[in-house]
Amino acid sequence: MTDNETGVASIARAFVTYSLVPYLGILFCPGALLVGGWGILRSYQRGEKTSRRTCYVSLTIGFVVLVIQCLLWWILYKAPEWAKGI
Repeated sequence: MTDNETGVASIARAFVTYSLVPYLGILFCPGALLVGGWGILRSYQRGEKTSRRTCYVSLTIGFVVLVIQCLLWWILYKAPEWAKGI
């Protein structure tokens, strides 16, 4: 954590880190999106550019990981049907 980074940005980064766990990470994606968005709003109020950048990155990566996690869950759900078709 840098000296200029706030606690909200650190929490958003932690949520993104935990969201990278396959399948279970989907539980942390909403937290990354919510805390990242909250951190962006808070950084504009306080004028903290370093934490703003961290929150934007957390928000973006959290959204991308959420899409990938949904795809993984969809594959997990559809795999038995695909196996029956073989």
